[in-house]
Amino acid sequence: MGNGVIKMLQDTLMETLQEQLGKVESQEEADKIIKKFENLDMNKIVLEMFDTMADNTTRHMRDTMYEKVTIFRAEEQEFLAKQDRKWYRAFVASESMYIMTLEAAEAYGEEISQLSEEELEELEKKANTFTAMLHIHGRAMQQFLEIITLMKNGFADGAYARWRSMYELAIISSFITENGEKVAKAFIESSETDDRYEWARLSNKFPTSKKYISFNDIQKNCNLNSKSWRHPYDLANKAVHASPQGTFKRMSNIIGGEDAIPVGRSDYGITTPGEHSAISLAQITGMFFSTYSTESSTLAIKYISNWIDVIREEYFKTHDYVFPDDKKLWDDSMVSYENMENDKSEE
Repeated sequence: MGNGVIKMLQDTLMETLQEQLGKVESQEEADKIIKKFENLDMNKIVLEMFDTMADNTTRHMRDTMYEKVTIFRAEEQEFLAKQDRKWYRAFVASESMYIMTLEAAEAYGEEISQLSEEELEELEKKANTFTAMLHIHGRAMQQFLEIITLMKNGFADGAYARWRSMYELAIISSFITENGEKVAKAFIESSETDDRYEWARLSNKFPTSKKYISFNDIQKNCNLNSKSWRHPYDLANKAVHASPQGTFKRMSNIIGGEDAIPVGRSDYGITTPGEHSAISLAQITGMFFSTYSTESSTLAIKYISNWIDVIREEYFKTHDYVFPDDKKLWDDSMVSYENMENDKSEE
């Protein structure tokens, strides 16, 4: 127990003692009072005092928790309303991408189910790859929606942490689709084990002397351009782990040039996870739909990829409007779906 607390209690007891002694009428009575004070266990008294204070505080918090949480939720709803007003167009663009991708995936699945026997025999040659990509794509869709939800709630760092997982799924998708059925089958079967990346050994891209295969090994041996994503992925890793960079350089730390310590929701840092998650979803969707190409899936790959431009424009323009003192992210020379349409009409 702290010496300061004990001294404070001792001083208080001495004042009480002097006050009691001032009221006694005999030395015998005074001696009894002094003896009682001398026998006091200060540490025990302090512990009992803290226990009583903690119990009283707990009781008070329990009695007032509904009132406090009601106020907290009202403030939360106020933030959410402001967040939606500011980022409405950007969030709509992300949600539209989720809807269009989900509808395209459902249509793709329906189209696959109606293939002829001859076409099904062709698909059967890629059955494991199709199954692996079907599940990976489903997981990516869920994570994309989680990212939208986190951004709406003002958690840019959490959204970027979820993008990290989407990026890793894109790398795994690339590796599986490039290395064929044996690798895809091993990936599926590994779901029943504790193995994380050993399934990739069946690609024969790693020396037998290599004891363990890591995600980084897979990343270096796939066609997805991981070099251009090295810096963003490194930032996302720092955001996930208990690193000093992830602590002091969070996406919502620097607002208007001032260093802040966010402990809750923030409207800052939304742009990066919004853009990156759209790119990763388009990549994974493209690889999934290419497992067995149809006219509809080829078309879907194109318009879903086009939507990245819509996402980028809406998020960049919104950021520039909401944070006018920041460096501008958007300029009219950037490629956008709208500009592409104008170019076509001019032709």
